[in-house]
Amino acid sequence: MKRGTETKVVRSDPGRVYFSCKHSDNCNFDLRASVHGRGMWRVHKLKEHSCEGDLRTAKKIKAHSKVVAAFVANRIRDDGEVIKPKSIMAELVRDFGIKIKYDVALRARNLGMDMIYGRVDDSFLLLPRYLYALKEANPGTLYDLDVDVDCRFKHLFVALWASISPFYFHLRPVIVVDGTHLKGKNSGILFVAVTKDGNEAVFPLAIGVGPIENDESWKWFMSHLRGACGEPDNLLIVSDAHVSIANAVKSEFPNATHGICYYHLLNKMKGYGPGVAELSRQAAYAYEQSDYTRAMSAMAALKPKAYEKLLRVGPEKWARSQCPVSRYSFLTSNAAESFNARLLWARRLPICSMLEAVRLVVEQWFNDRLAAAQESDENLTPEAKQKLSAELVKSRRYTAKRTTERKYRVRASGRHYMVDLQKQSCECNEFNEDQMPCSHAIAAITEANESVEDYVHSYYWNSSLVDTYSGDVNHLPPIENWNIPFRIASQLVLPNLSRRQAGRPKETRVRSAGERPTQNTSTAEASTSSKKRAPKTCGLCGGSGHTRRSCKGTATDA
Repeated sequence: MKRGTETKVVRSDPGRVYFSCKHSDNCNFDLRASVHGRGMWRVHKLKEHSCEGDLRTAKKIKAHSKVVAAFVANRIRDDGEVIKPKSIMAELVRDFGIKIKYDVALRARNLGMDMIYGRVDDSFLLLPRYLYALKEANPGTLYDLDVDVDCRFKHLFVALWASISPFYFHLRPVIVVDGTHLKGKNSGILFVAVTKDGNEAVFPLAIGVGPIENDESWKWFMSHLRGACGEPDNLLIVSDAHVSIANAVKSEFPNATHGICYYHLLNKMKGYGPGVAELSRQAAYAYEQSDYTRAMSAMAALKPKAYEKLLRVGPEKWARSQCPVSRYSFLTSNAAESFNARLLWARRLPICSMLEAVRLVVEQWFNDRLAAAQESDENLTPEAKQKLSAELVKSRRYTAKRTTERKYRVRASGRHYMVDLQKQSCECNEFNEDQMPCSHAIAAITEANESVEDYVHSYYWNSSLVDTYSGDVNHLPPIENWNIPFRIASQLVLPNLSRRQAGRPKETRVRSAGERPTQNTSTAEASTSSKKRAPKTCGLCGGSGHTRRSCKGTATDA
């Protein structure tokens, strides 16, 4: 490794690359890089240099990017950690005393990724065979691959059967969709559709890939999503305020309700001041109509423009109490964005490796969550149990009196609430919205000497959680064991012709005004994402709000 500039490739066999001394044919130096295990590479230093090249080039010790790539290939992991070129440079200095430039480390990192995951172009050629093998290993899986007339990739949709089969029976009728950019050499958008299980954990439904976030791509993805998940009654689709998503929902899910993420809306309202942001939060999270009206009236008196803006957006899209269907705990699109953050490393890989990385994530989640649910002795999920316990503490301060056989009047904090146990409803609307007893309903149920857990919807039962994750997410056999029909093996898929902009790609997205960095945000990003720009100061007159180019005054004396 220390004689990188004096090495030459002698020959290469499948899984092995041989190097020898470039300076002298009589040198005993021998180096071999070979693959082992699951595509990982290991460097074998067989013999040291015996020529005089060490004396003449001692001050110019370098390593070729191909040799460094073989060294770092086994350090590239698929656990979400990105190996940066500077880390490679530091490791070579620490372990071997070799100093390389940043561009050499970058090329070595990219070559190492190609050694493990293959080239981007080759991955597109493999895509039809991979999708067929994926469906053979996981029967019931739905996928569709769309190419143009020149056989270039356009759209992709994949939904594992284990993910879509529990949606109708064990999960709440809410789908959260989002799109995010692919990284690395890839170009395009990754579309995701997720929901949350009865334990409030992210549950993936389907993924897709398209060239750009526009009406065509979103309608293509939504049409396949409807074919996979159907359109159950009282379906709610939550997303950000992207216009193309709203158009796709209206076109492909005509009977569903479209809600927008409250957090994205809040970021737009922070410009009106902290008072408006707090009032909009109260209006969005309010269960009762009276609480919503009170918050909106206060906002109208404080900032009429902010009030009118929220009305133009449509309260039924962001306010819980105004939504025509139940929103449960889906006030934001955080579930989809959390899934995107989990796939950050996968989004850098060639398309087949990316799909396999997603499948590995889903397989791990299914195995871990199924084991945890089967070990639990509780009737309810941990999150549902915790919420009921908090509501139970509140209910101990209330008094309930029966008015009819199944109706109770509950006195709480100077107010009265009517609870109907037959219809499982409460005037506070929380029982109706979450389909889980509120504190008022718990007081009435306790007065009726009945079990509170009997009034919890099956969405939150531990048995439903077990059924949700009972499906099998199977791994694919080795590629040499794939039995692919000729019509699939002969299908040609080429990468799209879209090109990235010149320069180094952005690693992080541009955050909106007032948006807080999350726990997945790097330290460097966190220090810059919330930084406010310094006001413009003129270098001539010393005034603010303009620069010397547009200054109309005179310079002040120094």
